[in-house]
Amino acid sequence: MASPTSVSARQYLGGESRRTVLPGGLRVVTEHMPGLHSFSIGCFVGTGSRNESPHLHGVSHFLEHVLFKGTRRRGPEEISRAIEELGGDLNAYTGKELTCFHAKVLADHADVAVEVLTDMLSRSLLREADVDAERAVIIDEIAMHHDDPAEAASELVSARLFAGSSLERSVIGSEQSIGALSRDQIHGFWRRHYRGPRIVVAAAGMVDHDRLVQQLLPFDEQLAGSRDTARSRPSRVKYQPGSVLVRSRPLEHTQAVLGFPSPGVFTDGVGSAIDERRYPLNLLATVLGGGMSSRLFVEVRERRGLAYAIDAGEGAYADAGGFTIEWGSLPDRVADITAVVRGALTEVVENGITEEELARAQGQLRGQTALAYETPGARMNRLGTAELAGDTRTVTEVLEHYQQVTVEQVAAVAAEVLTVPPVLGVVGGRVNRSRLSGLVERWI
Repeated sequence: MASPTSVSARQYLGGESRRTVLPGGLRVVTEHMPGLHSFSIGCFVGTGSRNESPHLHGVSHFLEHVLFKGTRRRGPEEISRAIEELGGDLNAYTGKELTCFHAKVLADHADVAVEVLTDMLSRSLLREADVDAERAVIIDEIAMHHDDPAEAASELVSARLFAGSSLERSVIGSEQSIGALSRDQIHGFWRRHYRGPRIVVAAAGMVDHDRLVQQLLPFDEQLAGSRDTARSRPSRVKYQPGSVLVRSRPLEHTQAVLGFPSPGVFTDGVGSAIDERRYPLNLLATVLGGGMSSRLFVEVRERRGLAYAIDAGEGAYADAGGFTIEWGSLPDRVADITAVVRGALTEVVENGITEEELARAQGQLRGQTALAYETPGARMNRLGTAELAGDTRTVTEVLEHYQQVTVEQVAAVAAEVLTVPPVLGVVGGRVNRSRLSGLVERWI
């Protein structure tokens, strides 16, 4: 078998990052952070809900659950106990484009965390009884998500923003799809997608890169045992502009999400060139709704007292993204807030932002980024997600790009994104739907 291939170390924030590709295709990326006593590790699998066909809706999240239910070596209680008795944490999450299993322990117990995670991902039993038990848990989880109006409003908007692609479907699945999934379907999805070239192992903290690579060689060899037969990426988004989606519930409060289609991470959707528009777009989100001094917070909360909080943000997948503005309020204030938001966005489109606002947003992002990546868990997560996506930028390089953004670039992306008729998702108490439709249909 061939030997692992490594690249030279590079500076990554304050520490040193290293990368090695093992013979079977498994990638290992680490950052050594001197002075720490902890070790954070994650196994990032390049598959999520967008890799599912309609009849497998929710299988990625279902598999995440079932891989905790026992291996040839450990029962479910032994899996969690192996980490928790050391004072550590073990968990996982599923997204639209990836699934991650992660652990945090003292550096002295790094070998245990590595062994437990690799055991789960390669030697789980996926017994029929365990699948049925987790099916009931996930259906309960679906009901919990349905009862959260903020999450329900976000799902409404996401489904419309990403219409026509598998991004429109929720990560968790539906009660019907989860109820129909069989053990064989889940097992087949696991064997097709959990292959060496589709997995990144990332670690940060008190990390010995060379030792970790040696520990992972058997895992890499086992994952390389069969061919990667995963599906290619589904069709692109076909956005349907200008709509109001309302779900009335007997609540005293209402959650609203206003969404616009926006650029994905990469210009071609496959990880070769970063879409430069996302830098000014993120700064625009900061100016509009990035904190208590932002335009929308000052106008909606401080001056008018219409809502407790209002936020703006942008999120992106490989080839598509969404720019959103979110708030919660009394039902009879939703239309008034929508009108205020539309006026604020019109002002930005017509007159742009000031140099002072841009400088404040750049400073805010710089400080927030530095604070966000102080912990090894956060750095591990970024290392893994960036490597999986093919994003080779360091955090320092990202911040340098933000510093180079001009007010003209912010104005250009505002004119491009904010003039498209948006989707408004509203969940909660009864609202004036006809007025909301008029506001959205007669957009900027």
